[in-house]
Amino acid sequence: MSGSTCSARRALLLVFVGIGLTVVGSVLASVTDKDSWRLLAALGGLVQAAGWALYLRRTRGGAS
Repeated sequence: MSGSTCSARRALLLVFVGIGLTVVGSVLASVTDKDSWRLLAALGGLVQAAGWALYLRRTRGGAS
């Protein structure tokens, strides 16, 4: 496996972890009606955005 493929997989792993955190935070915020779980959902969104940024940087060859 090449370095580019490995780093792309890690970036996509971050995307899916971010999606999971967002879903869990959103569900818990809805069920428990506590605002503290919204922080988890927001953190998941940030992790997901970072994963997409890394993935696009790897697949498009970096910033030009």
